[in-house]
Amino acid sequence: MNKKIFLFVILGVVLLSFCGRKEARTTPEVLLEVEDLPEPAVLPEDFSPTVPQQVPRITPAQATALEKKIKQEGVKYEYPIEVNDLVKRYIFAYTTKYKKFMEESLTRSGRYIDFIRGVLKQYGIPREIAYLPIIESGYREKARSWMWAKGIWQFMRSTARLYGLSVNWWVDERLDPIRSTYAAARYLRDLYDRFGDWNLALAAYNGGERRVERAIRRSGSRNFWKIKRYLKRQTANYVPAFMATVIIATNPSDYGINFTPLPPFTYDEVEVPSPTDLRVIARCAGVSYSTIRQYNPHILRFTTPGNLKKYRVRLPEGTKERFLSEFSKISSRERLKWTWYRVRRGDSLYRISRKFGVSISAIMQANNMRSTRLRPGRRLLIPLSYAYPRKKHRRGSSYRGRLARAKKKGAIIYTVRRGDTLYGISRRFGVSVRRLKRWNRLRRNLIRPGQKLIIYR
Repeated sequence: MNKKIFLFVILGVVLLSFCGRKEARTTPEVLLEVEDLPEPAVLPEDFSPTVPQQVPRITPAQATALEKKIKQEGVKYEYPIEVNDLVKRYIFAYTTKYKKFMEESLTRSGRYIDFIRGVLKQYGIPREIAYLPIIESGYREKARSWMWAKGIWQFMRSTARLYGLSVNWWVDERLDPIRSTYAAARYLRDLYDRFGDWNLALAAYNGGERRVERAIRRSGSRNFWKIKRYLKRQTANYVPAFMATVIIATNPSDYGINFTPLPPFTYDEVEVPSPTDLRVIARCAGVSYSTIRQYNPHILRFTTPGNLKKYRVRLPEGTKERFLSEFSKISSRERLKWTWYRVRRGDSLYRISRKFGVSISAIMQANNMRSTRLRPGRRLLIPLSYAYPRKKHRRGSSYRGRLARAKKKGAIIYTVRRGDTLYGISRRFGVSVRRLKRWNRLRRNLIRPGQKLIIYR
């Protein structure tokens, strides 16, 4: 019996030691963790799927009425539109349950649709594809899908870079409606050249070329309606949803869709040395900082890219001449209103903010920080544009000067020791914490070893 107990004890000790060793092995991995770059200062907007996967059934009478209405319109499309049961169901969905979405999307489309049609014409693409951003993003510039596709054309990062869009810490040109439209036109043209059919090209745009090619092999056909059963539901519904969108958008009033399109997006463009602070650009153009951000949604930081020598920036139309005149008066030191700072051991956001004259909130916003915790070695972007003007003190008002003047007046100069607190020091010298903070210009109760404190008695 004693031998069994002894064996159980030995087994328990072995298991405990094994668990302890396993835990010790995993601990250093935290120290080797690579810190990710901060997220953009302005995050894109999430949006709900614009291609509903569950579309309502319609009665034979409703289907007949829709078909009759489409025939009466007699529109000749450049895109090969088909009117089948699934397309009719999407027309019904977009004019009932999703009517508000359709109206809002068509309202936003007014800013870019004429420009997009012009680009599509250059690449020999059917003009109706200008309505594709409706089912991609609802024409929202900052739209972001759950797969992290972004912009009105919903580019994935890899595809965007393949077609010449910059996606990095400084900019995300997927959010730029102008640059991304040229990239989308090139991509769509390449897809059509590859598949020789616009339905297959759109299916590949949504689901990827490999999936479409696999569906073609499995079905033995190059007809979209025959291969759609081999595609994912989202891709299979994508093309009929687009056809329904085109039919509605061509004659919106026939389907009870009421909207007033936004005015076209017009702008001036200038090339500036980079990096240049957007606040400086706004001031020279005579507009607000938020206006410059609206015209350049792809610039993620408050400066133009720091990794380039020059960068083109958009301004509100009619402000170019004023900008060029005012900007020519700006020195290179004035246009560069930010700097990097590497965190040292013992640093705090308060200490760094005092060093640069920048508020803590401005530093946190520039680096997209949710916590005030800092790691030694981390690089912080310091937005000097947010620096508050420093007060001009009389000569000798430096830290050492204040200590010297206080000493002459008979004050005690106390050196803070490890473990000291303001409360403990106040009790020792019989003064209040409030006075200690006022005499030493302290905003918080934090003190550090070696710090000199002025104490009047």
